[in-house]
Amino acid sequence: MPSKLNTCAPLEGVRVLDLTRAVTGPFCTMLLGDLGARIIKIEEPRTGDETRQWGPPFVEGESAYFLALNRNKESVVLDFKQEGDLAALRRLALGSDVVAQNFRPGVAERLGLDYESLQAANEDLIYASISGFGLTGPDCQRPGYDLIVQAMSGMMLASGWEGVPAKACFPVADILAGQFASQAILAALYERERTGKGAHVEVSLLEALLFAMPSQTMGCLLTGTSPAPQGTNTAMIAPYQLLQCQDAALAVAVPNERIWRRFCEALGRLEWTAEERYRTNQRRIQNRDSLIEQIEAVMRRRGSAEWQAILDRHQVPCGPLLSIAEIFGLPQMQARDNVVTVEHPTAGDLPLLRNPIRFLDRNMEYRPPPVLGQHTEAVLEEIGLARAPDGVAGVGPNEEAL
Repeated sequence: MPSKLNTCAPLEGVRVLDLTRAVTGPFCTMLLGDLGARIIKIEEPRTGDETRQWGPPFVEGESAYFLALNRNKESVVLDFKQEGDLAALRRLALGSDVVAQNFRPGVAERLGLDYESLQAANEDLIYASISGFGLTGPDCQRPGYDLIVQAMSGMMLASGWEGVPAKACFPVADILAGQFASQAILAALYERERTGKGAHVEVSLLEALLFAMPSQTMGCLLTGTSPAPQGTNTAMIAPYQLLQCQDAALAVAVPNERIWRRFCEALGRLEWTAEERYRTNQRRIQNRDSLIEQIEAVMRRRGSAEWQAILDRHQVPCGPLLSIAEIFGLPQMQARDNVVTVEHPTAGDLPLLRNPIRFLDRNMEYRPPPVLGQHTEAVLEEIGLARAPDGVAGVGPNEEAL
């Protein structure tokens, strides 16, 4: 994007106290930070967020995993086991617009950081609770990591092959729950502008992942039957999958009859459009095995790049099977300026993937992820506290600052 554009910060002036860790919560608050909110991230002494230890890769001791989820944030180290630090946390919460936490249900209450306790002193507070399985129900105390939720949601069985479950290569439940949580916070902020009232919103990983599988869950609700494993194809459309060419696979999508006709023309098999077995999408699904066998018999005669050019000319949606490294080399990615470089205190020049949201008249600002505790003293001083010699937050000279 042109550098002359103004900075995009629609959430400027919104302060978020981020009590989350690992993936879901940090992804949620990073999205808010990208939109201009001030994110004060609370981390444990010594180790910090657990993703700081997740790797490889590491760059100058910094975990790529942590770097990917924590830009546009300030890091404040506080010890939840110290009453002085807990008092500092409560003071930060009472001066914030949003508090986000992903404690196991019951922990926030024990710490005095639950919605009811904080809202009593901060009526317009927006409070977001993120958990594995929800705040209520018999499983509310179960640890809810992405792997567990992928397995329990039915996604692994539906995504794999017969007898071979498949896990997504990224924490899809975490990311979706974080996205839904940020959406809920934005909606609550908008409502607060109209009513002056805060809100308590919650999102669970399991419910987020189920909600993100609409065709599979609706089909099961209507029929009582779980979807069969899909591999790289799609149960409701044929062909809509990877197809093997002479040298490599090519992803091809034929979602309607118009494109089916163009696809048959591209393959030189227009007679398939009149063949009863393949005349409609439902017939093609019923005869998927023979259909794919015949299609690949034709496509194996040419290389994938040649077939992509042919299908492009016939306006048939398709794309090559690429690695993540290869996608960054595509001219489309470079033309869209999808990577921005910032200066990190220890890692040096740090490439970051731009947020996919674009305000066409403004640029988003990207600040590097913080090193552990980078902003502790500044933030504590801002709210009238200072670090005592024992490392515990205490009352400082600006006690009335808040």
